[in-house]
Amino acid sequence: MSQPFEFGGNFLDHLIDSFWAALPEQTAEDWAKCKKDALNNIKSAVSSMVDNEINWTDRHLENARRMREERDRQHGRATATPPPNPS
Repeated sequence: MSQPFEFGGNFLDHLIDSFWAALPEQTAEDWAKCKKDALNNIKSAVSSMVDNEINWTDRHLENARRMREERDRQHGRATATPPPNPS
């Protein structure tokens, strides 16, 4: 999976590559694993928060729909047919 070294690219990329190259092999491997684990944990946490927000939005929407139906019932208005549930 290694790619050939390409010189002449972005200076910052070259500088970072040089930093990693200056580290002993095992240290670079350990730091890279630690960094990837941390990033995967952040990605997982963000994904979980987004899923929770989606669920809460669906719940609030359903509660609002019930509240409107109850209000309409109390005022003797006909209720509109609710849209299909996008499950």
